[in-house]
Amino acid sequence: MCPSGKQVQNYWVNDGPKAVFIAVYVVINLALIGERSYYYFVGDGKKFTDAIGYGIPVARGTAAALRFNTVFILIPVLRNFLSWLRGTWVGTHLPIDKNIIFHQNIGWAVCFLGAVHGAAHCINFYRIAETVPTTVLAELGIIEPGTDPLTTWEFLFTKLAGATGVAMTIVLFLMVTTAVKSVSGQEFELFWFTHHLFIVLYICASLHGFGRLLEEPQFVYWLILPGLAYIIERSVRVYRGSKKTIVLQAIQHPSRVLELQLQKPSFKYKAGQYVYLQCPYVADYEWHPFTISSSSDEGFIGVHMRIVGDWTGKVYNMMNPGQKLGLVQSHLVTAPNGKPVFLIDGPFGAASEEFEHYDTLMMWCAGIGVTPFASILKDIKFQVEQGQANFKSVDFYWINRDKQSFEWIIELLAYLEQKCPYMEINLFFTGSLDANQVRAFMMEDDSDSDSSVVQVVGDRSKPKDAITGLQARTTFGRPDFSSIFSAKAQQYQGRKVGVFYCGPAAVSKILYENCAKHTSVASSTIFKYHKENF
Repeated sequence: MCPSGKQVQNYWVNDGPKAVFIAVYVVINLALIGERSYYYFVGDGKKFTDAIGYGIPVARGTAAALRFNTVFILIPVLRNFLSWLRGTWVGTHLPIDKNIIFHQNIGWAVCFLGAVHGAAHCINFYRIAETVPTTVLAELGIIEPGTDPLTTWEFLFTKLAGATGVAMTIVLFLMVTTAVKSVSGQEFELFWFTHHLFIVLYICASLHGFGRLLEEPQFVYWLILPGLAYIIERSVRVYRGSKKTIVLQAIQHPSRVLELQLQKPSFKYKAGQYVYLQCPYVADYEWHPFTISSSSDEGFIGVHMRIVGDWTGKVYNMMNPGQKLGLVQSHLVTAPNGKPVFLIDGPFGAASEEFEHYDTLMMWCAGIGVTPFASILKDIKFQVEQGQANFKSVDFYWINRDKQSFEWIIELLAYLEQKCPYMEINLFFTGSLDANQVRAFMMEDDSDSDSSVVQVVGDRSKPKDAITGLQARTTFGRPDFSSIFSAKAQQYQGRKVGVFYCGPAAVSKILYENCAKHTSVASSTIFKYHKENF
């Protein structure tokens, strides 16, 4: 059953740019494969196919697509270039927020094409060595007249094309197997080192064509522009990341969240952007992304770091050796070994900075995913103080399993709750409470006419919430996403709503589905979805 015009229009809201990008990408690959296949099936290369077999057009077609994909894979990781592109009219028509996903998928395409290419050539080598007459091979220029062809193993390990192909296969295997989340999430150093084997991959790929088995070398020409762009990108990062950074304050919050207030000369950023941090005391080569949680009007760069994993654990031990709460460091310039405490690279554009393009916002976050919205909420607070705020509605939804995690942002939420009539705060608690907290909540619940488990959020006529101290009531359990979006679709009929999210992928899928379900181009009610990706 074909989708209706309305369904296509609604789909286009959130998936149009992605669909166009994928279509263009697929067409380019098919065109490259098709051109080479045509040449070896019908054109001047047909004599090779007739003599050796269909492995020839398969190998040459996939080689053409491999050249494109192996250099194109660099573009999605040019963070400075993409940040600049985001601010142009071109950026509004490209799925820039999907850059890491595209990088990963292009990597899988390289693996698939490489496997087919290698298998086809193995068949070709076998046929050349075992089945094709030497007179035919001599006529094709593959061997010298009067000589015998190499064996399959000799083709693979003694010829330049074969040896570099085997080397690339090994390198690609190491890069891919250490890049999967189950490995890279636990062994970042292993992932970092093996992923930088791409340099070896490009050297081998550049040499691969000089074997001149069927065609002249081409890869090096494909690599020139993307390679130059990548060198410039890395040079900018090195220069910018080497500038002096001062730790103005380090504050330890509950739930193992460390707040860093950093200062760097001439550093300008916007709410919703992110940076990469390096701690030379822990590792000279590791850069980790963190969303900026401060407002650009605060005079410092704020990040909130949740202590999980090896790297953040070592940073925590350095910054807070006494493992206490509150202020743990101030005006720190160098680490115990004399190196800078932190280096900063950025800022880089992110999905959340698009909030400025909407007058109606729905901000969803889970756990530490609140950090980009802390920056946005502080920016809104500043606009309110300056009398410059022009939002119609701002809905904030935070799903949290740890009560103490609410604490570091409560003061900001309390201010906005009182000063922003268009602000609606919705907090969802999915963890457990101790006996005293349960008793306090039960006493509060007894004062309500509704004794159901699900609490009404945002009723400012009620006493302060027992969990957060806000007037907005905390809901126990996960949100009823479908009901919330149904209500908002009615409330915001005729509006374009910016829906922003940072947190686990499972919630992102639910939000995306509800944005698609409740978008209606016909009634001009649009839920435009933006998700943070690092």
